[in-house]
Amino acid sequence: MKKENAEEIIDYVVTEAKERFSNWKYESYSNLDKIFIPRGYEQGGFAASIFFGLLEKKKIATVNCLGSILESYTGEKKYSRNEKGSLESSFYYDMKNGLYNVYGKKFYRCVDEFLNKSLGNPGGWFWVKLWQMLICCRHLKEDYRSSFKFYLKKKYCEFKNIPNISDRDFCNIDSDDWERFKKEAPPWEELYGIGENVFDFIVGDIKEFKFNEDSFKLDAANMHFLNVTGISKLLRIQSRDSIIGFLKELNLKHQYSVREINTGIYTYCSETERENYGFCRDRKKCEECGVNEICEKNFRSF
Repeated sequence: MKKENAEEIIDYVVTEAKERFSNWKYESYSNLDKIFIPRGYEQGGFAASIFFGLLEKKKIATVNCLGSILESYTGEKKYSRNEKGSLESSFYYDMKNGLYNVYGKKFYRCVDEFLNKSLGNPGGWFWVKLWQMLICCRHLKEDYRSSFKFYLKKKYCEFKNIPNISDRDFCNIDSDDWERFKKEAPPWEELYGIGENVFDFIVGDIKEFKFNEDSFKLDAANMHFLNVTGISKLLRIQSRDSIIGFLKELNLKHQYSVREINTGIYTYCSETERENYGFCRDRKKCEECGVNEICEKNFRSF
């Protein structure tokens, strides 16, 4: 794989997918606290956005309400399947019977409705994610004013050793400074059940964040694309940082940001977008691709 070929492939893919991903909804900074819960726990197959809709109907879809449920809880922070792994478990039995206040009773009803009406796929980590959600919200309520936004600003101020920062200045943090912050003081470490990729998923679509221009989520779809096309051979280390550095050095026909490249690749070849695009998944689809002659088509490993 030559670098020139990689440039042509990536430029083509992003350009082809741009009409689709340009219409995707970007979130406002003012909604950061609201999107924290559904985005933070959209993991392991758990349809968290659907579950969040049930919480909204019960008027408990806030960090403050969910964080109040465990106010009286004195047990282990660690998840236990026997105690918290079903509606018949001791934890949910107590919740149903009011031990964890009115918010807990409403939360129980949401879980019951989600499962018994088959509103979404709970996935293999459903009970773990619910528990982590409750623990994390309690932490934010007790120590960070029930606000993910406040938490994030507080962590950045601690990193910079400054007393506070305005919303305007926070939104205008440049990508290099943001990356230093993430490396030296990983802001997801206190967020129970949330790692770097999920953290990036939460903040990645906030339209006011200047640092999002160079944000990159190293997900399965992007790695699949790099490996199948052969572009990964140009990377000495297949890490998030090395990929970002590589993309910044490319001489593309169009001036795409790292974020746009990341989103374009995901749109072009992810399982989620298979109905609209679905490229890099089978050889038949390759015939429709405009750069199939310079792509290595490394399907054998997949």
